[in-house]
Amino acid sequence: MTTPRELANAYYIAAKWHDKQAADCDVMAKDEPRLGPEIRQRAAANAVHHRASAAGLRLSATGLLRATTT
Repeated sequence: MTTPRELANAYYIAAKWHDKQAADCDVMAKDEPRLGPEIRQRAAANAVHHRASAAGLRLSATGLLRATTT
């Protein structure tokens, strides 16, 4: 069985993955000479999605950790 601390750590790892994806999408969104406007726009939207996912995972992890200390 997974403890809340282990689950929180897994959430933090997943959040780091989403951070990396967001950074990669930001690079693509700014790569004007090689990528067309539709792809750059989708990359920018995907970066927002990944940042939001990372934030949600961190919030859930923090909630789990807080629940174990009270």
